[in-house]
Amino acid sequence: MGTRQESGERAVERAAEGLLYVEVECPAELEAEFHAWYNQEHIPERLRIPGFVSGTRYVALEGGPRWLAAYGLDSPGVLESAEYRKWAGPLQTPWTKRMVSSTRVRRSVFRCAHRLSPGDATAATGLLAVRYVSAPVDNQRLHDWHDHVFSAQLTGMLEVGRYEDTEQTSEELTLYYLRDPWIIQEAKFARLWVAGWEQKREGLADYKRTVYIRIL
Repeated sequence: MGTRQESGERAVERAAEGLLYVEVECPAELEAEFHAWYNQEHIPERLRIPGFVSGTRYVALEGGPRWLAAYGLDSPGVLESAEYRKWAGPLQTPWTKRMVSSTRVRRSVFRCAHRLSPGDATAATGLLAVRYVSAPVDNQRLHDWHDHVFSAQLTGMLEVGRYEDTEQTSEELTLYYLRDPWIIQEAKFARLWVAGWEQKREGLADYKRTVYIRIL
């Protein structure tokens, strides 16, 4: 996992209140260069910006898009800072410009609404992501169920974060940091999921579930 620092990073990462969530599709013929750019230039560049506290990359095992980069932020306001705007604009390198123009990117900014940390999220190798839109009238009931009933029952989970979109839309994102991604195949986990989200999704719009394994 890409981090600004190792000692003390666990507490900092769990305290991150903002999330920059970048989903990417990349042409197969560019994947080798895409990974080299992300690992050697882009993640280190972002982690030098004040307010970026972590940067992690994943590849999808189930669902999509195929590639994901998740950055923990002190707050969503970090993306309005002069330092970030420089690196996202005039300081973009030719390599960055070429890779950005050659890939399909969905960039979302979220604010953490609820976090449960029964373990150490930095040890997680699996990530289960759920994106959805719920009707405003159902939000509080859904949140209470998820935060105080469902999350506490899941096995193998090191951390769960529920995030709200900062663009004032109804979209939400829930991230489950798993000891390993194969936990979702265990009978107890699968049973709870079917009785939980699989039933709740009938009342949700744009429901999407993606299973990832960490690659950086």
